Amino acid sequence: MAIRKKESEFDVWVDFASVVLISVATVLTAWCGYEAARWTALESMQYNESSAQRVAAAVDSGRFNTLEVIDIGMFLQYVGAIAAGRFDEEAFIYRRFRPEMKRAVDAWLATKPRTNPAAPASPFAMPQYSLRTGEEANRLNAFAAANFEKATAANERGDAYVRLTVIFAAVSFLAGISTKFRFPSHIVIVVAGFGTLAFGLLHMLELPVR
Repeated sequence: MAIRKKESEFDVWVDFASVVLISVATVLTAWCGYEAARWTALESMQYNESSAQRVAAAVDSGRFNTLEVIDIGMFLQYVGAIAAGRFDEEAFIYRRFRPEMKRAVDAWLATKPRTNPAAPASPFAMPQYSLRTGEEANRLNAFAAANFEKATAANERGDAYVRLTVIFAAVSFLAGISTKFRFPSHIVIVVAGFGTLAFGLLHMLELPVR
C-alpha cells in the first residue's frame, strides 16, 4: 500500500510537471512563431529594398555610360579640331563640354600634355573627371549589398526561430505522452521534456528579438 501511495503521489507531481511543460512549451512555440514571422517580414522588406536599389543603380550606370560616351566623342572632336588648327570649332566644342568634362579638360590642359611626357593621356585619367551618376550608382550598389546581407541574416534568424518551434513542439509531445505511461517511465519522459525545454530556451535566448 505504501508503495502504491508513493507511486500515486509521484503521478500527481508528474502530471503537474507535464501541465507546466505543455503550458510553457505552448507559450514559447507561439513566441518563436511570432518572431519567425517578424524576421521573415524584415527579410522580404530588405530583399525588396536591395532589388529596388540595384535597379536604380543600373539606371544610373546606364546614364553614366551614356554620358561617358558623349564626353569621349566630344573630346575626340576637340582634339581633332586642335590638331587641324580649326580654332573656331575648338572653341565651339569647348564651350559645349559638360561642366564635369570641362573641369577635367582644364586640369588636363594645365599639365601641358603637348610638351610634358609625364602628363596623363587624357582628361579621363584626371581625378577631376568624376560623374555624379557613377558615384550614385556605386552608392546604391553598396546600399543594395548591405541590405542583401541584412536580408540574409534575417532569413537565418527566422529559420532559427522556426527550428525552435519544432523543439518546443517536441517538448509538448513528450509532456503529453508522459501521462500515458506508468511509474517510473513517465518520470523519465518528463525529465527528458525539461531537458529539451532547457536546450531550446538556451538557444532562444541567444537569438536577437525583432
